[in-house]
Amino acid sequence: TLRPPDFSVPLEELKAAVSKNTRAIMINTPHNPTGKMFTREELEFIATLCKENDVLLFADEVYDKLAFEADHISMASIPGMYERTVTMNSLGKTFSLTGWKIGWAIAPPHLTWGVRQAHSFLTFATCTPMQAAAAAALRAPDSYYEELRRDYGAKKALLVNGLKDAGFIVYPSSGTYFVMVDHTPFGFDNDIEFCEYLIREVGVVAIPPSVFYLNPEDGKNLVRFTFCKDDETLRAAVERMKTKLRKK
Repeated sequence: TLRPPDFSVPLEELKAAVSKNTRAIMINTPHNPTGKMFTREELEFIATLCKENDVLLFADEVYDKLAFEADHISMASIPGMYERTVTMNSLGKTFSLTGWKIGWAIAPPHLTWGVRQAHSFLTFATCTPMQAAAAAALRAPDSYYEELRRDYGAKKALLVNGLKDAGFIVYPSSGTYFVMVDHTPFGFDNDIEFCEYLIREVGVVAIPPSVFYLNPEDGKNLVRFTFCKDDETLRAAVERMKTKLRKK
């Protein structure tokens, strides 16, 4: 369980949970909903567990191009991990094409065999024009990704500063387009109650992160906001919260 304020990986808890009976570990970095990017030290620790216990690793890296404070590190690049890692990515986040549902998995042949067997029973086909468009998108120059990070970095600053001004405790987000905050200064019992109030009385939508947690209590004080919106929408949301929310 990743916990505030820095959402670091609880390495000893993870070590205690992994054994020779463990078949696979799945990680998501940069991480939804926290915005955390796994550090090299955390990835190397997880890699050691995988190698010592002969465990496969599934890496969800769909936010790899939305890394703001450090370069994204792919688990498959850690020594000894390529042969036991399935790396998953998609067009959805990097190119704002979430509705297209086009993604890919990269792994050595002995692992892609299993992926292909499962895939044939899950997805019949993706339409041909979208596949051609996806291939064109993947040929985008480096300048596209640089501009993407600059654009989102400015939106992130706009939202983070506004949330702080509105009275939230804002936690660091080094990747993705999400920001996690603590809503407790406003006196609500849990995240769902607060988010319902936010919609009904303030006119702003946020996500209650307790739905991401095995134990919902771990997320009840948190709220997830996103900055993948136009600047006018972000400014309007911030102004509504600054005007209508009151600390208790």
